[in-house]
Amino acid sequence: MSDQKSHPQLSDLLPGSVPGVLWPPMPGTRQAAILALLLQMESSQWLPETALRERQSMQLRELLAHARRHCRYYRDRLPADATAWDAIPLLTRHDLQLHFDALLADRYPQAHGKTFDITTGGSTGEPVTVRRTQLTQLFWEAATLRDHLWQRRDFSGTMAIIRQFGRAVDPARPGRWGGGVFRSGPAWHLPISTDVDTQLRWLQSVNPEILLTYPPNLSALMARMGRKDIMLPRLREVRMISGTVTSALRQECQAALGVPLTDLYSAQEVGVIGLQCPDSGLLHLQSEHLLVEVLDERGQPCREGEVGQVVVTDLHNFAMPLIRYALRDWAERGPACSCGRGLPTLRSIKGRTRNMAFSPDGKQFWPALEPHRFRQVIPDLRQYQLLQTAYDAITVNLVCRSSPSARQLRMLQGMLTEALGHTYRWAWQIRENALPLTASGKYEEFMSLLSHPE
Repeated sequence: MSDQKSHPQLSDLLPGSVPGVLWPPMPGTRQAAILALLLQMESSQWLPETALRERQSMQLRELLAHARRHCRYYRDRLPADATAWDAIPLLTRHDLQLHFDALLADRYPQAHGKTFDITTGGSTGEPVTVRRTQLTQLFWEAATLRDHLWQRRDFSGTMAIIRQFGRAVDPARPGRWGGGVFRSGPAWHLPISTDVDTQLRWLQSVNPEILLTYPPNLSALMARMGRKDIMLPRLREVRMISGTVTSALRQECQAALGVPLTDLYSAQEVGVIGLQCPDSGLLHLQSEHLLVEVLDERGQPCREGEVGQVVVTDLHNFAMPLIRYALRDWAERGPACSCGRGLPTLRSIKGRTRNMAFSPDGKQFWPALEPHRFRQVIPDLRQYQLLQTAYDAITVNLVCRSSPSARQLRMLQGMLTEALGHTYRWAWQIRENALPLTASGKYEEFMSLLSHPE
């Protein structure tokens, strides 16, 4: 036998379930199911988009037939086949609130596993509950592992996770981030409600290779690290969830931390929606388990470069079918990817409906802010938020260690007016304490308090 050091393989990270079989390991039932999905996804990602659509249509016909037979809500709302797809009304969060029982199937295939309910308020303040199955969770975990493999993450590395959690976590006791399939390094958890200074001390003690958090929290961390000249010497990647990732944030992350930023688009109701391409940086839609539409104001599919609302259909949730569910997210449709994968793309996620601004004459648009420039005017700025209170009025909340001068506020007002492209009545609120978080554990940088159509 050679004593040359062997190269690590993924199979070396796979726990075995059969006594006496050390190599190659034999996975357990759940692990085998996820690995089987991964194997198929490794092949299906290279199919042309037309071939992916054919397979989605086959699964969609099965879902629609099930929903018509077993869900009171859909009996009069679904066509006999998918050819009249555009005529199916969108399913809204309000519908989920009003018709939860009618959306539940009176039966579903036993092989889909047990059901569980998740409740999410997102950042809209409209809590909804969705019933999912163990099968849908397998697709979620397979897509998450696909992300790890695409980004070539070292499974032995340490991950620090700062976000909202559905249950209490102990920042001093790590878990694992291999998804229960692969052995991995520790995953440390800290609630997003923790103040930034405490986050920094915790991060220094954990010293992770990977940091996962929300975009606004990353901005606050980088600003504080810059002022205190703090570095994380082992950091190799920052992962973003639940927020808008801009090119400016990517550049700032590379400049301040010296590492790339990786985005992931998901929703509690349906799982992983898009993963960042390891080659182009576009977000690849996860067509194996979701049908994703990007629709314009007329309800028509957006073309490349156009921005529209994101509408998803979970192809495998037979316990509570979500058919043409409007997430109230807005995204820009992307091109065919240069990597060769047939999975459709989004160029970027713009945000929630309530993150859109109104011009003084009542037209909606996306506020293209440049927050990295704000600190050039107010170096003490720790956090900010713009609240549109009327078509022609915006209140700016600023969290600063010391109150900015009148000259600094005039400069910031000029910068904001230029960025938004309209003239508003400005009001300023200066505070020392952090801005309140939403129910989902985040805070929104721009929020319109004006009514939006559903």
